[in-house]
Amino acid sequence: MIDTAKTPFSIKALNRASVPEALDMMDRIVERSDWLAARAVTARPFADAPSLALWLEREVTGLPRQDAILLLQAHPELAPAVPSAMTHASQSEQSRMSLLNPTPALAEKLATLNAAYRAKHGFPFVIALIAQPDMEAVLAQFESRLAADTKEELPRSLREVVSVMKARLARLTGDASVAQGRAAPAETSAHITGDTLS
Repeated sequence: MIDTAKTPFSIKALNRASVPEALDMMDRIVERSDWLAARAVTARPFADAPSLALWLEREVTGLPRQDAILLLQAHPELAPAVPSAMTHASQSEQSRMSLLNPTPALAEKLATLNAAYRAKHGFPFVIALIAQPDMEAVLAQFESRLAADTKEELPRSLREVVSVMKARLARLTGDASVAQGRAAPAETSAHITGDTLS
């Protein structure tokens, strides 16, 4: 792969990049999901960062169930046993809550919650940490969402993925307006119908 990690990210650069270069640029936004990055590259050109953010939101929240779960499974759990195995972006996001080196008590609690959540829902707990004030708030969300029905939790998790992507895009482009918009709350958002989210 071409190393674009140190290349300044811009929508103009993304639009003009070769396919391999553009895939690597999208890899800084999309968590280990080459197939979704490829769709974004095919969808070029984008007018601006908000246009790419909107495309990502529509694409992710409209995924069939199988693809939605595949996307969620590409995301790491909170405080994984081997934090160095996470992408640079995930390490940066989790470090904000000191999850790269949690206290033994917190590590044990999260390991228990992670296992219970994955056993119930079939995918890891995903949350946009940038939107959470502290670890107490994260744990409250974790326990609440663990208790939720999977038919509600799947679309909610996808909205969290969208928020993560928007935050990354905002950081890369310097366009804060990209991260400000969050998907609709659960009661008014997409829901699972058969094999699709609608």
